[in-house]
Amino acid sequence: MANTEYEISRELDLDALVHLENMFVEFGREDGMAAGERNGAIEGRVMGCEKGFELSREVGYYAGCAQLWKVLAQQDPARISEKSLKKINSLLDLIESFPRQNQLDDDVVALLDRIRGRFKTVASALQTTERYVDAPKSKMFY
Repeated sequence: MANTEYEISRELDLDALVHLENMFVEFGREDGMAAGERNGAIEGRVMGCEKGFELSREVGYYAGCAQLWKVLAQQDPARISEKSLKKINSLLDLIESFPRQNQLDDDVVALLDRIRGRFKTVASALQTTERYVDAPKSKMFY
């Protein structure tokens, strides 16, 4: 009978160890999830700032070129045609519509593609080889 009590006691100890192990696994999983959420939020903010800077730099480049071309057109109307000036103003309007703050309902990628296309059209009309050097070969986001 003593053997049976020993075996029952041993089974209880084994059950307690298995439960303890499962409990530690669950605690570890919860701690890992919390750490992942914190790190993911920080990583997401950093990446968002980097992408925002890249977008702003590119749009700023296009704006600077368009503003310069507009000033040149005003100073020397014979140099830039009225048709080209309308294209420049159209480019400036697109750039002005580019959001300055993060908004979920704005399609920033499509607007940036339109700005790029309009910039190429204006540069071609002015017969200049001006282009944004750091512009990606394909779309920035997928």
